[in-house]
Amino acid sequence: MLAASSNASAAAPDYADLLSRNPDIFDVKISPDGSYLATKMFVDGKQTLVFLDSKTMKPTGVARFGGLIEVGEYRWVSNDRVVFKMVESHPWLEQPQYYGELYGINADGSKGQILFGYRAGEEAKGSKIKPKREAVNAWAEFIEAKADENGNILIQSTPMSEDGERLSEVLSLNVFNGKTKFYGRVPVPRAQVIAGTTGKPRVVTGINRSGEREVYVKDENVDEWKRVPLAAFGDDFTPIAMTGDNNALYVYDDINQDKTGVFKFDLKTGKYTAVYTDPAVDVVQAKRTNDKRSVYAVEVADGRPAYVLLSDEYKEAKVFKDLLGAFPGEDVTITSSTDDLNQFVVAVSSDISPVAYYSYDVAKNSLGLISKSRAALKGVAFAPTEPISFDSFDGMKIHGYLTQSPSKSAEKPLVVYVHGGPHGVRDVWQFDDTVQLMALSGYNVLQVNYRGSGGYGDKYEQAGYLQWGNNIQRDIIAGTEWAIAQGHGKAGNVCIVGGSFGAYSVVQSSVLKPNLYKCGVAVAGIYDLTLMYKEGDVRQSGSGSSYLKRVIGQDEKLLTSYSPSRNVAGLTTHLLIAHGKRDERAPIAHAEALTDALKAANKPFEYLEFDDEAHGFYSAENQLVYMRKLQAYLATHLKK
Repeated sequence: MLAASSNASAAAPDYADLLSRNPDIFDVKISPDGSYLATKMFVDGKQTLVFLDSKTMKPTGVARFGGLIEVGEYRWVSNDRVVFKMVESHPWLEQPQYYGELYGINADGSKGQILFGYRAGEEAKGSKIKPKREAVNAWAEFIEAKADENGNILIQSTPMSEDGERLSEVLSLNVFNGKTKFYGRVPVPRAQVIAGTTGKPRVVTGINRSGEREVYVKDENVDEWKRVPLAAFGDDFTPIAMTGDNNALYVYDDINQDKTGVFKFDLKTGKYTAVYTDPAVDVVQAKRTNDKRSVYAVEVADGRPAYVLLSDEYKEAKVFKDLLGAFPGEDVTITSSTDDLNQFVVAVSSDISPVAYYSYDVAKNSLGLISKSRAALKGVAFAPTEPISFDSFDGMKIHGYLTQSPSKSAEKPLVVYVHGGPHGVRDVWQFDDTVQLMALSGYNVLQVNYRGSGGYGDKYEQAGYLQWGNNIQRDIIAGTEWAIAQGHGKAGNVCIVGGSFGAYSVVQSSVLKPNLYKCGVAVAGIYDLTLMYKEGDVRQSGSGSSYLKRVIGQDEKLLTSYSPSRNVAGLTTHLLIAHGKRDERAPIAHAEALTDALKAANKPFEYLEFDDEAHGFYSAENQLVYMRKLQAYLATHLKK
């Protein structure tokens, strides 16, 4: 028998398998007194909640159900009790759905029961769930999740309706027996309610049926809501937290300026005090103190994440500064802390590192690894992602990211990876499974934050209104040509990939610029803009209909010209179209319209349909199917 050569190269890792797997743990939070950690895990493909003794790291209890139920968003409401949203997974809809139910359970796994929701008055078959007495056909959202001395938290209850625009009620909810107390009804649909320091409703903001924001305030001992005049706030008014004196509100807003910053809003006088606005980008997130009554730092993302400390008077600010020093150049988020501010749980990640969770003991000045979220990726050398910018066709500065493959090739295969939205979202510097799959498979990856993307101010976003099929696509095309000119890609060896609006862009950019893209992968896309007024869930609400009128307009001729399914005659790009049959955001009618047009025009394409997926991929199994297909498709059409 011949011995294997000692310098024989090992088989390349199966990146599709590794990157399609669910995380081992995620969403880790410490209890208010530090006795327990709670973490979500996938067990048999379903989200469960596991409690650990924070000292021994041994399990103390678990929230896991039979049937369709999974664990959604959760909050520690006391030292040893959690309340979470119950979500359901269906065989025909892989993304778990929330139907308004709240469940309470102790950290030792005891005293679990439905506290609120439509099944609260009956036994949930096959789930071993203990119900309370009264059923409520409504959706619950957390307002103030820390229980008072009587075990009550504050929730928002919105009666069930098709459009979700019925007015909500504010209720106190007992976290042990589910009893509720009515605190009034809010005056505007799609509301966010902010409680004051005494735990009673103080501010509400929402979106009316015309798509306009309305803001109301009230004294805690008065039932009447008073509407704040439109001139008093900007388009991006979003509450963050009440101040400790109960007289002012921290908000995100863009009043009298282009970028969204953080302001302090005096509820009595209406006066705004500027806290922080970045000159280049919107504020991503305000970091709140543990009591939720102040803001000590803000995060911005002009390329990589950056943080601005606003005050050194809070203990959280000092801790956060120390953590930034311990993890330079990484994305750092405090997920939770004890009430005495001595123990913190921190999530740390980067472009080449998935999330890892650490515990930080202030008194001991010690930092310990709780767990990495994805142990299977240990030892994989991932490709760094670099911020880039370029001038578009009209001179407008466009931003984005470039991830260069570790595998160098004279063919310089390039994939342009387009984000969805298009408005209010953007690509960010982070660990991205699909980006890494493509980069480690031998392709440079370009991401473009085209005009219309969020994060760069109102003018940048609004520049994409009514331009879905034109200037937005011309930005993506300009970015592609920039990458080729810079030597990151080679003409004739470029593919474009995207999901949702990104999928629309895959086809529309290929229609506008024949021969630029050799191939395209379009997932869960919209391909006929006229259908958006006839199909899908966006049009079903008044605010959604107003959104469509604002961003795509109602000019039938323009909508038709911007619909790639109606304009495939000159298409030279080979397409792979993937779609879920249960998609309500981009109904399968879009994919059918596109494939019918391609067949009629004798254009080559491949089609991949998922019976059990909606808008994108939720299950690890389907994600793996898609990733393997993406790898094979790119390898077939691009030279490496």
